[in-house]
Parts: sequence; C-alpha cells; structure tokens
Amino acid sequence: MPRPRPFCSSLTLLFVACLTTTAYAGAPEADRQAILAMAGEYKIDFRFEETVAIAEGYEVREPYHAEATEFVEVIEDAGDFISLQHVLVLHNDTGEARVVKHWRQDWSYEDREMLVYEGRNTWAQRTVPAEVVQGAWTQSVHQVDDSPRYEGLGRWTHEAGRSAWESQETWRPLPRRERTKRSDYHVLVARNRHVVTPAGWVHEQDNRKVVLDDQGRPVKVLAHEIGVNSYDRVDDVDFSAGREYWDATQAYWSDVRDRWAQISTERERVELRGKVEDQRLYQAMFALAAEVADAGQYDADAVRPQIDAELARFLVD
Repeated sequence: MPRPRPFCSSLTLLFVACLTTTAYAGAPEADRQAILAMAGEYKIDFRFEETVAIAEGYEVREPYHAEATEFVEVIEDAGDFISLQHVLVLHNDTGEARVVKHWRQDWSYEDREMLVYEGRNTWAQRTVPAEVVQGAWTQSVHQVDDSPRYEGLGRWTHEAGRSAWESQETWRPLPRRERTKRSDYHVLVARNRHVVTPAGWVHEQDNRKVVLDDQGRPVKVLAHEIGVNSYDRVDDVDFSAGREYWDATQAYWSDVRDRWAQISTERERVELRGKVEDQRLYQAMFALAAEVADAGQYDADAVRPQIDAELARFLVD
C-alpha cells in the first residue's frame, strides 16, 4: 500500500491542518454506531482550564466547572446523515424541573459543503475538495435556537476497542460560558475529539483563544485551553418534563431547522445581529416555542410566518 500523502487546503484557516487522502479503513457502519451511541440520558461534567498564557501580560483565568443532566435524542437517521438533539433537564432543590432545549449536532458522511465560522457572528459557505472528505464526517453544531455555531471535518477511527472522531482545526464562536463575561478575544480555534466510553462518551477540546483584526485575521493568541465534557449514562434522573416539552414543540423546532437549512443553502454568507430591540435570537425563538407548548397543538400555517419574521429581524442582508 502506498504511503498516505497529506493534502493541505488553503481555502481558509479552517483547513490549515493536513488531512490524508487515503480511503477510510473502517466500515461506515462502525462510524454510524459510534455516533448513534451518543444518544441516551446523561449526567454531564463540564471542565475547562486555561493552561498556557501566550499574550504578554495575560494571566490564565480560573478553571470552569459545571454539572448538568440532559437527554440526547436521535431526531433523524438517513444512513449518511444523523441528527442528535440535546435537551437539558435541570432540577432545583425542591425537585422542580427546568427544561432548556440545548445544542444540536448533525453528522454528514463525505459532505463537501460546509458552513464555517469566520468571526463576529458571520459564517461562510465552503466547498471542500472531494479527496479531503473521502471517508470523513462533518459534525455541524447548532446553537440552542438552531442557528449555526461551528462545523468541523474529521474521521472516526476504531481500534483496540476504542472509537473516536477527531476534527481538524475549527473556528468557533465564544462559548456560552464566556460570551456574556468576556470581550477580549473573538474566536476559539479548536480541535474536537468525541470518544465513546463504557459509561457513555466524552467530548475533549484543545482550544486557542484568538483575537482578530477588523478584517477578521488572527493577530494575537491570548491563551491555550483544554476542555473535557464527560457524558455518563444515568437511570435515576426524571427526564419526563423534558420529554413532554420535546413532544409538544418538536414539530415547531423541525420547521425552524428547515428554515435554517433553506437560509444556509440560499446564502453564501450568514451574518446575525447579536441583539434586536434588546432581545437575542434564542429568546425570540424560545418565546415562540413556549406559545406552541401552551397552545397544546402546533398550527404550522400560523407559526411558520412568525418563524420567518423573527429570523428576518436578526439576519443581516
């Protein structure tokens, strides 16, 4: 067998990492089962720690730690496309549940069209060479309101009982844990690794916190950061409130996803306003979802124009 040749794309900084062009050695079904294994009910441990200060005068921040419980639902499985929806269910000291529709991850096999983050709430369409996506999966991550977040390309490997997917370097917006607290950097440049474990799965991150200039070019790295999010299966958490919410609103959220798919297809670039009339996009979309849940039924003909109107307020023409 010939030695793999590295292929380095210069489309954007998204592809600064080299990917081999050899055919993928494992069967796609093994990949599919690894992705589907991420569905279930979990207790999650979120840990992030800045490890190295790069910019002169910068001091690493205190580590971040949080816990949560959520379920992950397979909402579509089309063979070469799998969509997983996360729904948080948090209980207070009295046992009362608070439900939050969380992030969504879409997995596409050998998909050449990617929507990549460029900084400052802007995403751009990129067509990836066929040889780069051979045997690879893209993971497209969406925000709680189903707007885009980031998309990465990588391959699953299966060896010695370990199944793992690792992305090339991927630009990401500021994480929610820092978005309202910090404004000293603009993007995370990350490598993401998803590993299936006996207890569930783990999302590992190797991040750089990067400052951009007015043209969107990197000019300074503040720090390196590592992240480990552990998803451990549970059978003693009451997820019924989350299931009820998802049953009541999933048709609405399906229409929101469809509208975003249309927007991403029609536009070469997607730019979003951070706030409109002192409201963020997720607040507007969650308010509509609450109205649907309260109504007890989904009137698609009435709600779809409202979805369009809300998205139009936040999209920059």
